[in-house]
Amino acid sequence: MIKTSTQNELIQYVYNELADDACEQLELALMQDSELAESCSDLLMVHHLLTGFTKIPHERAVNNILNYSKSLSLQS
Repeated sequence: MIKTSTQNELIQYVYNELADDACEQLELALMQDSELAESCSDLLMVHHLLTGFTKIPHERAVNNILNYSKSLSLQS
């Protein structure tokens, strides 16, 4: 089981938010710990998949919100 602090460090590493000295230490640990390296690889893959998703709401969702807003203004 990976420590919570290590999981947080892995997430920071994936998002390039880890301090330089901590990054170097983590990279050394990744070379020595295959379980840690596998976890890092999984996080990198998920990060890559998530960045490929569209960040725009579906048109139907926008229309539902607008229609709901209009119905509220008609009630007032």
